[in-house]
Amino acid sequence: MDLITADPAPVPAAASTVSSSSASSTTAAASPAATQQQYVSTKTALGEKKSKRAALMQIQNDTISVAKAALNPVRTNIISHQKQKQKKPVSYAQLARSIHELAATSDQKSSQKQLVHHVFPKLAVYNSVDPSLAPSLLMLDQQCEDRTVLRYVYYYLARILADTGSQGLNPGGGIPTPNWDALADIDAVGGVTRADVVPRIVNQLTTEATNTDVEFHARRLQALKALTYAPSSNIEILSRLYEIVFGILEKVGDVPQKRKKGIFGAKGGDKESIIRSNLQYAALSALRRLPLDPGNPAFLHHAVQGISFADPVAVRHSLEIISELAIRDPYAVAMALGALQDVLHLHDVLARVSLARLCHTISTARSLDVERPDIKSQFNSVLYQLLLDPSERVCFEAILCILGKHDNTEKTEERAAGWYRLTREILKLPEAPSNSKDKSQKTRRPQPLIKLVMRRLESSFRSFSRPVLHAAARVVQEMGRSRAAAHALGLQDLDEGAYGNKYDSMDSFDSDMNDSSHPE
Repeated sequence: MDLITADPAPVPAAASTVSSSSASSTTAAASPAATQQQYVSTKTALGEKKSKRAALMQIQNDTISVAKAALNPVRTNIISHQKQKQKKPVSYAQLARSIHELAATSDQKSSQKQLVHHVFPKLAVYNSVDPSLAPSLLMLDQQCEDRTVLRYVYYYLARILADTGSQGLNPGGGIPTPNWDALADIDAVGGVTRADVVPRIVNQLTTEATNTDVEFHARRLQALKALTYAPSSNIEILSRLYEIVFGILEKVGDVPQKRKKGIFGAKGGDKESIIRSNLQYAALSALRRLPLDPGNPAFLHHAVQGISFADPVAVRHSLEIISELAIRDPYAVAMALGALQDVLHLHDVLARVSLARLCHTISTARSLDVERPDIKSQFNSVLYQLLLDPSERVCFEAILCILGKHDNTEKTEERAAGWYRLTREILKLPEAPSNSKDKSQKTRRPQPLIKLVMRRLESSFRSFSRPVLHAAARVVQEMGRSRAAAHALGLQDLDEGAYGNKYDSMDSFDSDMNDSSHPE
């Protein structure tokens, strides 16, 4: 039937298709419910497609995660364990309880691992150690053979010895702790105080420090170092320490040895010489920590003896001790010292710094003016030669010593005399050997100190190193103060350029700097 003409006759197929399309459009327009149903069905189909895609992505991600976990299972387990378990802060009481429990356990391998990785490092952040830990630490010292655990044990034993117990305050910083002795006194059961454990610690460390067994050598050195932290107010402990150190130096100090190259020396060597060198270093390091004893000839003898040791750091400690002794008794030190030319070629910078201070102290000692002026001139010559040292730190220390700047207690007269020395003294370099095959070496002419200093400062101010620039600026500042002191005392007639043109050529100075025996 044709709907337009209302003719009941059938219509062609094409017309029927168009009519059905128009009818459907009319029906859709006339029925909103049918439209909504079609939209919902389309949306459902899209949602199913998206959910299938998401499921596929999830499967892919899970597959990749499983593959990564198979390639690196340890890291994955650690990360997941860290995410699942939140670490809580560990208190001091928990650390102390862990030390007591782990020291008494039978499984030493597991307990030592926990001590090294979880307990001992966390205990180090506190500024004092409870004396009640001493029995457990001594138990570990006797039972344990692990080097790392023993290092921690000796470290904490030394801290117990060094702790003064004044309200748990330590200038080194750290998490504050209470006064352990006060807590032990008010404890109803009766706590452990330092007075209870210090004798036990000292006896144990003394026994180990005097053990001459070769297999016990490493522990002997650590025990001696820990023993030096004992309070110096205890005369009994102090005398025992002197006895141990002097006994070691008497056995290892008389054997002449070839000096090591570098700070830590070359690798290799026989076992006996290595043990002897280690004992020399440990003994002089302990002597450096002990109080000075100027009236004791044995103390001075062993300190001077250390200058000829093979270990460069031991020589440094020896020179530092002698420098402090020279301030109190320069005559005795000058009589005990021999030639110091070998120390000029030592590779340890701090040892040469101590040498400059020692030379300044003896060269300015008035007690040697009448009796031994030749000794003063010898030490002056060594001090002036340190101006040619390749290390800026050594050279600047020598300049400050010449200027009279050694501490903050120097007088105006000393600073004025230092400026006079700097502007008037001349360095006479030692002559080269006559059989030298180096034909390029030029004749070393005497050099005025002021010209040497100016040339060195000029090269230092061209340096790209900020510490060198700062140190050079401080030297210039001290030069100005010494010059002002000289003018304040009426020495304005100083002809500061008197030696400026005496040696016009600086070739000899340049050759000295280039031909220096130091390889640094």
